[in-house]
Amino acid sequence: MAKKLYLQTHVTALCTVEPHFLLEGCGGFINLYDFDSNELLESLDIFRGSRIHGIQYSPQNRTAIVFGGKLLALVAFNDSGTALPRLELLQKSNETDWIRDAKFVNNGDYLIKLTSHNKVFIQKRTSSEAEVIEVQGDEQCILYCGKILGEDLSQLTILAGTVFGSILVWAASPSQQDKCLFHRLTGHNGVIFSINYDEISRTIISTSDDRTVRTWSLRHEDEEPNNSNLWSLFGRAKIDSKYELYGHEARVWNCVIIRQNQCDSGLIASLGEDSRICLWDLMSGKLVSKFDAHPGTSVWAAVWDSRLQLLVTAGGEGSTRIWNANHLQETSCRQLKLPEDSQVPRLVIVTSTGYYRYLVSSQLGIIYGWNGHTQSWVSLFQDDRLGNGSVLDSDGRTIIFGTPTGAVFVFISGPSSLELQATHQLEKSKIYSVHLVASQQQFMACLDNGRMVLMNLLDGSSRESQPRAQFILPEGKQRWPSCVLATQNRFMMGDREGSFHLYSTEKETPLQSFPHIHGKNGLTDVQSDPLGQLLYYTGGRDGRIGLWRLTDDKNQLELLSLTNTSLGWIARLRWIDQQLTYLAFQSDRFVVWSNQQQRSLMQVPCGGGHRSWDFDVTSSDVTFLFIKDKHIYENRRQLSGVFNSSLPGRCGGHSKSICRGRFVGFHNEWPPLVLTGSEDTTMRLSRLEKRSAQSLSIITKHVSSVRALAVKELRSRSGTWLCVSAGGRAQLSVGLLTLSGQGDQVHVIHRDVRSHFLRGWLRRATTNKPWIQGGDHLSLIPDPETRYMDVDVVDRGCGDSNFHIFAACSDSFIRIFDLSLESCKLDLFHEVNFHNCCVLLVKVIADPDGNSILFSAGTDGRLAVWNVTILEEDKAIDPLGSLLIHQSGINSLDCQWTDLDRMLILTGGDDNALICTQIEISCERSLLTLIDQQKQFPHAAQISGVALLANNLCLSVSLDQRLILWKREDTRLKWLSAVCCCDISDIQGLDVSVDDSKTSLAKILVYGQGIQVFEVDNSFNITHNLDYSSVDPLSD
Repeated sequence: MAKKLYLQTHVTALCTVEPHFLLEGCGGFINLYDFDSNELLESLDIFRGSRIHGIQYSPQNRTAIVFGGKLLALVAFNDSGTALPRLELLQKSNETDWIRDAKFVNNGDYLIKLTSHNKVFIQKRTSSEAEVIEVQGDEQCILYCGKILGEDLSQLTILAGTVFGSILVWAASPSQQDKCLFHRLTGHNGVIFSINYDEISRTIISTSDDRTVRTWSLRHEDEEPNNSNLWSLFGRAKIDSKYELYGHEARVWNCVIIRQNQCDSGLIASLGEDSRICLWDLMSGKLVSKFDAHPGTSVWAAVWDSRLQLLVTAGGEGSTRIWNANHLQETSCRQLKLPEDSQVPRLVIVTSTGYYRYLVSSQLGIIYGWNGHTQSWVSLFQDDRLGNGSVLDSDGRTIIFGTPTGAVFVFISGPSSLELQATHQLEKSKIYSVHLVASQQQFMACLDNGRMVLMNLLDGSSRESQPRAQFILPEGKQRWPSCVLATQNRFMMGDREGSFHLYSTEKETPLQSFPHIHGKNGLTDVQSDPLGQLLYYTGGRDGRIGLWRLTDDKNQLELLSLTNTSLGWIARLRWIDQQLTYLAFQSDRFVVWSNQQQRSLMQVPCGGGHRSWDFDVTSSDVTFLFIKDKHIYENRRQLSGVFNSSLPGRCGGHSKSICRGRFVGFHNEWPPLVLTGSEDTTMRLSRLEKRSAQSLSIITKHVSSVRALAVKELRSRSGTWLCVSAGGRAQLSVGLLTLSGQGDQVHVIHRDVRSHFLRGWLRRATTNKPWIQGGDHLSLIPDPETRYMDVDVVDRGCGDSNFHIFAACSDSFIRIFDLSLESCKLDLFHEVNFHNCCVLLVKVIADPDGNSILFSAGTDGRLAVWNVTILEEDKAIDPLGSLLIHQSGINSLDCQWTDLDRMLILTGGDDNALICTQIEISCERSLLTLIDQQKQFPHAAQISGVALLANNLCLSVSLDQRLILWKREDTRLKWLSAVCCCDISDIQGLDVSVDDSKTSLAKILVYGQGIQVFEVDNSFNITHNLDYSSVDPLSD
């Protein structure tokens, strides 16, 4: 039986348990987390083939009701602190209808279930016989959501959201005579997705397909009844539509009520398909704030813990995130007025040490310090040379000013004052920029004509200081550096022209230059990787991030990748908690962006990037200080409200369906690594461990979906894999993945090699331009209609530098590319048209004689076999033969040699057929012969993945979410007693990896709407065979 090791898919249900626990529903698993220790305590697989949609916990009997689809389970929670399991499955049942809500009443004696046909089931739990009472609502319609109110059978009240956009409020009594429809609420223009009731304010909150949140208030004209008497409360009330709230750009799935204490008026947190959480004031209906909680995907569930003051949200990318109460409301900016209104602030600084937290210089050359005790500015220093036109740099403790007269002032932020350490008079030239080289107690200043001087910080005197080194920038309109980074005797500089330079102290001109690598608006920052490895990151106003590597001799910079971000202007790069964070400007907002989480952590409306500003992070708070409209503003937030955490192993993955996944680096040095490509246009390299995952690298180089992946280990380069990816918009990309480290410390470097876009000639109208031959105008245009469906790579026998890439294309062609890693060239070598339909698969395998055999399959169900050992450009290639195997498209293929010239092929297709074929291949005679073929129909939907294992075992997986293990005898397949239901939907395929040190053990990667990893023993002991027609995949 396949064992489930890891799951990452939609998290669809959350529930908190006092005092500090969280229950999470992911696929068919219920997981128990501890907020205090921030660890996963237990994981229990309770549903097979169904998702958990809701969890209701009863503190009286310490039991959770877990439901999803037609399945319902009772799970006991044990918090005794002993070694006993904390979660125990007490009961599981398969109902006759979809469950919308469930609840215990009468102190846990009765279990109440509301189903999709507006029917309530009342089940007594204490009796020896399972006594069930059915109560059918007067309106027999389909429900999309529902809420059970009341703690006693005599007060059961149902809030039901129908498919027609109405809300039904009715009494569900065990006595059919007492049932009554109290109200029908109309107003929504779409399906009702959720209904909640706030007992304190007596408000019903509903969310709908029409993208709105509605609140409904209960009012009574006579004496108001008690909250516990629900039938009287709802029966005598008039329910009015109070607010119709618009804030989402797509459907609104659910909402939760946030109330920090009983006196709080309360907030509504609405969860949208647009990945957004909107916070509304419950009383006024005003939008308090909104933020993207799970970028690119739906926010499926949320729960508020009033004791811990935490909002926990779950999204479609598989993440569960924790939001501190401080994050939920926008922090306003505070104006810090200077003592005199006539003073105009020019430069601001946030210090990390010292008595004065903030420093500001004015147009009159006065430096003020902010006294936190008196909440006022104090004049600290004055020099007329520090007026208009001055520039500065700071590391939080040391501050240097450059002036238009050539003077440089060096200050230290001390424990009680601002101390002037040195004054340098460089030349009678304007200083265009100054840069602190704190690691070497030096600074660099740029003078006119691109001249730069390197000075010691404390060498200043009344006479002119002597430079330690001098450099000169290449010609340009804005000839001064914008950032400097020192590494021993090498200096990396970015300038206002967007160029990047490498200098040595022994030479004035650059050793190496990359002109306009970040566009023409400027390179803004360069930072070193804290993990070492001679890696460096650059950011620019073009919104791109560059990754660079310094060669061992430190004389050359190598550009590894240049990644586009969604940010318009990246101003600085910061390493916060060993994570790369971007400080950027989008339109008029300052944005703190997490590279790992791929989302905004903080946004402040400030007017844009053309201003003096500073940013600092301490152990307790985050501060953004800026100048706007000649005034100083402070935006200060608690650290926990900005850098919120995720549950362990729940950091999230792709926001859309995964089209292809491959194991990478399956060796003893590292845990299993998985490379995935998705419809969200990104690739991720993730490290999978027991119950957890970590994204090691996010690769954003595609402009459309990534549908095909091929990886190949380069034996001559230790820890390096060739990665070929392809997909929509006719784009094919090649990169190198280099892994280093051991155990938990896995370091990843991705280097772009080359990208290729298909292009074609477009013939336009005849022109009179004589220099165009024939008078017809030809232009080279991209071919965005063609999509790559699959790729494979094979070396050309010239070591690990030259390869052929085979690509299956949607325009019926098989395209062959010539790749050279030494020259970084990727050229289209050959095109073959045989299938006359979309080609779905290509696979290259070597025969015992060393020949390269290519298999191709298309939507016509035909499998073609080619000898591609020797390829010549522009020479036609004919297949050895072809076989019509399936009635429609072939989605998956695997093959093994069984003899010197005989091969076994396992295929799965759109026709639900699993076919095992044996063929004979003769390259010398260019002959393909069919030996035997057996067909099975074990799945209820199209087969998306097959694999051949050792010991005559094989696998198949389908959209019906069943993973089946087979025993093979020649071409006959026997179904073993090993059927495993996957917890991810829309399965696109599988990949298998066998550890060389443990040949009896294989790991299986299944991917689609998430990823799931299984473990299977190749030496599976056969107990009995099964007839697949008699197997129930939902049975235990």
